Amino acid sequence: MLVTTEGIVLKQRKITGNRRLLVLFTKKYGKITAGTSINEKGKSKAALALRPFTHAEYDIYKGRDSFNINSAQAVRSFYSIGEDLDRFMVASRFIEYLDAVLEEGEARPKLFDMSIEFLESLTRAESNYKTLLYAFVIKALRMQGVMPELDCCSDCGKPLDKMVEERAPKPVFFSIPAGGIICRDCVEQEKKNGESLIAEPSFDIVNVVRYFLDKPISQFERIVLKPKVSEELGVIVSRYIDYYLGVNVLEEDMTI
Repeated sequence: MLVTTEGIVLKQRKITGNRRLLVLFTKKYGKITAGTSINEKGKSKAALALRPFTHAEYDIYKGRDSFNINSAQAVRSFYSIGEDLDRFMVASRFIEYLDAVLEEGEARPKLFDMSIEFLESLTRAESNYKTLLYAFVIKALRMQGVMPELDCCSDCGKPLDKMVEERAPKPVFFSIPAGGIICRDCVEQEKKNGESLIAEPSFDIVNVVRYFLDKPISQFERIVLKPKVSEELGVIVSRYIDYYLGVNVLEEDMTI
């Protein structure tokens, strides 16, 4: 069966017979692995469509257990990503994240559209690349059904307004094993139980995360987080996705 779908290259490698094997995130079929005999060399739209950071349209033969790319045409090549090392590193982690969390053959059209938005914003942004990545990952958590609890204590259910009153003017705690914000009483109990993955952010994590959820990706092209906030948020989000998704692509050697 011949099918046509938009896609983004996540990985590729050479195989025998002068062919390539590509891992694509497609809009219609989710993550798939497809072979092709298209020559990557040259500047044709078909050649560009085999390279990372390219949004392309693929004509694919879909067999019972395999896919083969018959032809391809680049819709847009985000080539400028490779011209800046920091931008390239963030884009690479974005690709790693998608490859790690996507299931083979599971269509995720909303996540695909947001991925294109991310690449477009990353290309336009002059800095703040990490902030864009945090925005993408936080929004993706909601799509994946693993969004942390922000409205009440994740352990006992105490409402957020009660928690804030008790700790005013300091922000709330965040427990990774509990899956969200947590009240002081439950923090003490978790610590007694030997739990260490508990953060005490210096910023209002509830409002910051909600802001990331409510605003479009493009909004974060112009937003600069304070260095301390960026560092703390990166630690929390990184440990959270590692705990719940088994993915560790945001930061290295970070501790809460």
